[in-house]
Amino acid sequence: MQTFRSDIMHIMKNKITVIIGLFILVSMTACKKWVDHTEQPLEVDESKVFSTEKGFREALNGIYLQMGSDALYGKDLTIGVLSLAGRSYDSVRIEKSGVLYYQAATLNLKDESVKKYASQVWDEMYFAIVNINNLLQNIETRKSIFTGNNYNVFKGEALALRAYLHFDLLRLFSSRDTGATGIPYVSQVDFNLAQTGTVGHTLDLCFADLTAAENLLEEDHFTTSQISKWSVKGLLARMYLYQGDTEKANTYALDVINSRRFTLSNTNSDLLFTNENLFKLYIYSNKYIQSYKSIFSAPFLIGLSVSAQHRLFGNPTTDYRKSFIDANTGNGSGTPLVPKKFNATASNIFPMIRLTELYYIAAECAPDVESGLGYINLVRTARNLANLSVQDLPDLESLSTVIMNEYQKEFLGEGQTFFYYKRKNTPFEILPFYPKEPAIKGEVYLPVVPDASYSFVKPE
Repeated sequence: MQTFRSDIMHIMKNKITVIIGLFILVSMTACKKWVDHTEQPLEVDESKVFSTEKGFREALNGIYLQMGSDALYGKDLTIGVLSLAGRSYDSVRIEKSGVLYYQAATLNLKDESVKKYASQVWDEMYFAIVNINNLLQNIETRKSIFTGNNYNVFKGEALALRAYLHFDLLRLFSSRDTGATGIPYVSQVDFNLAQTGTVGHTLDLCFADLTAAENLLEEDHFTTSQISKWSVKGLLARMYLYQGDTEKANTYALDVINSRRFTLSNTNSDLLFTNENLFKLYIYSNKYIQSYKSIFSAPFLIGLSVSAQHRLFGNPTTDYRKSFIDANTGNGSGTPLVPKKFNATASNIFPMIRLTELYYIAAECAPDVESGLGYINLVRTARNLANLSVQDLPDLESLSTVIMNEYQKEFLGEGQTFFYYKRKNTPFEILPFYPKEPAIKGEVYLPVVPDASYSFVKPE
């Protein structure tokens, strides 16, 4: 077992700080560098904030807002760094896109710019986790103030968020080998040093939190802007597949699919397919607009070229998802690159868990091609495509290729393809835009460095 950096555990037990206007709750003496870049917040008495149910809800909302920071899911763990590392874009030039984004796109995760970013992710994720633990500690000491089922709801939500963040840290910074070194699972607010166990041990702790959350949350407490019982089931399906337990992954995926509480969208009027979200994160609209413009607009001009779109989606195609490019956004720069699904009116949300992922999980866990293809074809129908035939797929390996293609199209610009490639240990030479010998005229290539990796470097 390795010791965790001790500064994360230096928590004052009687005070928190609140950033005025946002209700982002942060622990007073957590690692100083976490808060050096923020405005000085107002200090308040923790006992007052956690004296009412409303205070607990505001504390949870503050954690969601923390998760929406630029370094995390508000930008770089979705449309930015992770989408680049997931090879979602081929229009990436170091002179325009910058060092961080170019190195991420070439999977040079040992580059100093990427290591610096990874350190920021590590700190901000654990910062949010410390706040979750502080909230959970106060829930137990103030249990009597809750009415109805709110104690269970708030506690279940907090436990699920703790597992969500730890699991993504694990996927980012550790290998999939269950015996390899994992990441610290921080579950208490105290002055002890957190311990780093194996990947398997970290997963076990994630499962324990999610199982507890599943038991606390009720099926009828239905929301997609906060963690719910249904998003917990979706996350369990994702985690069990990552662990390699296809039986449990399939069970949880089908629990959600067969519940009929979520349905596949069959229109191109909403290219985020919002009604398919099990869990979505709201981002303030002005910050949201700044985030996507800092990726796709001039001078960065990151995006997916027309030729790459044709290779991915086909040409011509009826696939709703091909509407990646909004023709009206490129007039100023000459080349339209902004994804239409992120440029829609009032679309200041980021999907965290989507229904289609569970269809893909069910397909991957299916015992034969026909069963697996059945789930894929349900998604294809909803995306305005013809069904694939079993005759076109001779074996499960060919089905796996179809599933990978679906991930590439469905989660374009969302960061999930990176996690797919890592989970499947995808050879770098079959990644999109990998240089070919001899080169094919008209194709844009994006190199991968010789020591490319799917694991970010842990801070020292």
